Amino acid sequence: MPEEEKTQVQSDHFLTLLSWEAPEYEYYEKNKDWYWSVGIVTIGFFILAIILKNWLFSIMVLISGFAVAMYGSKKPKIVQFSITSRGIKADKILYPFDNLKYFWINYDPPHIRELYLVSKKTLTTQISIPLGHIDPNEIREHLIKFIEEKEIEESLFDTIARFFRF
Repeated sequence: MPEEEKTQVQSDHFLTLLSWEAPEYEYYEKNKDWYWSVGIVTIGFFILAIILKNWLFSIMVLISGFAVAMYGSKKPKIVQFSITSRGIKADKILYPFDNLKYFWINYDPPHIRELYLVSKKTLTTQISIPLGHIDPNEIREHLIKFIEEKEIEESLFDTIARFFRF
């Protein structure tokens, strides 16, 4: 193995305190009515765009409706999460503790089992990590040593997505 590859591999080794697997998002089985609803809303906005003679918007509505239907049918992949000595890792993405302000565990089974992180970065302010079937108290025990715990409200996007079973 070349020397530079060894350095890269060695720099990724750090102490894993806790790890778990979970789907990247909660998946709801979609029935025909869900797809019909997406289609009707898409066609409604498309007709509105045509009436207003906004051709660009009409094209965007069709593309958006198709994208929503395709994304809604996509099954989530299983992701490996871990709390390490340097931060929180989601597959190959590391959220260093230095870049995180605080965390909150939103736990109301069976529907809500998530870890919310607030980042110091301006573009990625709130990060939502599914807990799967791990005990939230274990996660809290480890995180409280590194970052502050503070109640965080569920984002509007997450609330809307849950309501529409997206």
